[in-house]
Amino acid sequence: MSLSRANLPVRQCLSCISHIQKRAIPAASWRASVASSSPAHQASPLAPTRFFSASQQLQKKRKIAAPKGSRSDEVHAEDAPSGKRKGGAAPSTTPNDAAAAAEEIDPLDFTALITAFGPIDAHFKAQLQALSHGGRFNPTNLGALTVHVTSHEMADDASGAMTTVAEDFPLSELAQIVPRSGRTISLLVHDRGYIKPIMSAVQASPDYNQQPQRSEDNDLELLLKVEMERKEDVARRVKEATQLWRERVRAARTKHEKHIKDWQKKKTITTDLARKADKELQKLQDKKMKEIDGEEAKAIKSL
Repeated sequence: MSLSRANLPVRQCLSCISHIQKRAIPAASWRASVASSSPAHQASPLAPTRFFSASQQLQKKRKIAAPKGSRSDEVHAEDAPSGKRKGGAAPSTTPNDAAAAAEEIDPLDFTALITAFGPIDAHFKAQLQALSHGGRFNPTNLGALTVHVTSHEMADDASGAMTTVAEDFPLSELAQIVPRSGRTISLLVHDRGYIKPIMSAVQASPDYNQQPQRSEDNDLELLLKVEMERKEDVARRVKEATQLWRERVRAARTKHEKHIKDWQKKKTITTDLARKADKELQKLQDKKMKEIDGEEAKAIKSL
């Protein structure tokens, strides 16, 4: 009895340990059963457990737009259908945009057309002046006569053969044209090889139709006899030149008129503004035609 009482603390301690073990064994078996039923643990029994707090966050991938004006931006713009933006939406045109475009384009500004008239006027005025002062035998007209020159040159290869080269030159580059007294024009040829081509060109030309004569004093000089033209023939040439002048002016006006119609079609300018531009354009053409009529009358009067 005394021994059992002495061992009472030991028995109580053993009883507590047994009770704790009975409660811990079911919890451990439950964790083991849950872990064994997990697919991850079935595939890899030794894989460590990862908690949500230790997982890396997945973010949506952000698409970085290409800088404006870059090559990739241009490629996407070219791939997109005309009249539509990315996403299929059509570009919207606000009244402010239309007003800004109308300010940049002035259909009543005919500076470009007037500038185009400049070279046309200079060309035909010079032609009328040449017809008024000597006609076809004017040094300027005679110097523009095309001369066909044929020469022989050594071939580029090692064969040493001669090749024929044909070139066209204006008469003014092959000879000096000097008016002489007694209705005679002298052609001072620069090289002896140009004499025959010049003679052939003058004889074949319908404007001259004569054979140049060789000078007795100079082997490089050819003489042309100036034939007087009838006033009616020169007047006909003047009218032909002025008619071609008018056609060139009309062609320039038509080209400018197409721009106005395109602006109206694209709604860049209003219909009323386009009509006003057409009227002003017609006035400008009428003014130019009166100027040509005056040049024609002046040239015929001076014959």
